[in-house]
Amino acid sequence: MLQEAQLLTRTRGATPAFNCLLAIAASLPVFMFHWVYFAVLLGQPDIALFTRPPVLAALNVIVLMAIVIDIGMVAWLWPRRHRSDPLPRFMVAVALVQAVTYVAMGVVYGPLTSPINTAMISALVVGFALLGRRPTVTGFIVAIVLITANDWLVLGGVVPYAPAVVPATFLHGEPVAWWRHWQDVTFFMAMVLGIFLIVLLFGRLDRQRRKLEELSRTDSLTRLSNRRHFMERLGVERRRRDRYRQAFSVVLCDADHFKRVNDTWGHHAGDAVLRHIGNVLRTGLRIPGDVAARLGGEEFALLLTECREGEARIVCERLRRQLAEHEFRVGSERFHVTMSMGVVECRGGTEVVALKLADLNLYRAKDEGRDRVVVSVQEDGP
Repeated sequence: MLQEAQLLTRTRGATPAFNCLLAIAASLPVFMFHWVYFAVLLGQPDIALFTRPPVLAALNVIVLMAIVIDIGMVAWLWPRRHRSDPLPRFMVAVALVQAVTYVAMGVVYGPLTSPINTAMISALVVGFALLGRRPTVTGFIVAIVLITANDWLVLGGVVPYAPAVVPATFLHGEPVAWWRHWQDVTFFMAMVLGIFLIVLLFGRLDRQRRKLEELSRTDSLTRLSNRRHFMERLGVERRRRDRYRQAFSVVLCDADHFKRVNDTWGHHAGDAVLRHIGNVLRTGLRIPGDVAARLGGEEFALLLTECREGEARIVCERLRRQLAEHEFRVGSERFHVTMSMGVVECRGGTEVVALKLADLNLYRAKDEGRDRVVVSVQEDGP
């Protein structure tokens, strides 16, 4: 179960630290552009005609604080980007920094007269995808509370709507050039960053799907195919044989006296033996079409496509000798493990009958002294 959990962890893609880095990367360029753009504008003598410089300066201080915090987070996260440690509080902090900064920008410029809404929606989507539900919902709730409080203050006449700008900013209903440029650049930056991260996330989800599919047909201990995948491939090969009249071979393998290994040296040694058997079978395959599988416990199987009796015997004898010659070590003790193999060349009949014949051959190998290969041929039949 522990090994399966580790495999599932690897299929999730990026680590929590890397997800935080991506979430910061989605907003940091917008913040930096805003700070540079309005820092330059604040130095223009005619800016007072269209804005309230003290309000803009105060907002730029808030944005600069967010930039500094984000850069500090990046410096802390970067060395940890490959670690799988959960970072729930850190994710909440990332979400809060983005939420509060975007709300501050939206309040100062007005939610209806600035492109901040687009950036906030992109940040919300990215937050759910990268940070998870709890951090994103926390940041969303804080944002809603701040926006609602500002709306009530605006309705009560306590604060003006969009306090950073004055009516002269919108000449005849159209914004002045510098305001329109800021709107356009901010909008397109938010869209490009959002689309880039969405594409990145879909690519990650696709890789995760493929890994999960591989995991669903793979034995976690030996990295061989599992019983389900072996039976699917066996059915495919039987149908191909019926169509093209090309025989194949099925091999059932069993580690001899495996219970003795577990009882004498422990299950850790038993797992090491199973992993080595899996490696021997996997590396001993002839062609990519062959399949090596672990059916359960110490039971293994091979599907040798386009393989006749003689070639199947040669392959199995080579694998049997390779395993028998390997020396296992547990501390100062040494031991060997052998394997019995039952082989059937399938010229006709069903895969169920083929497995039964291979199983009978395996029992014959056990009865005849183990550490041997017994081969037979399945002729046309049911």
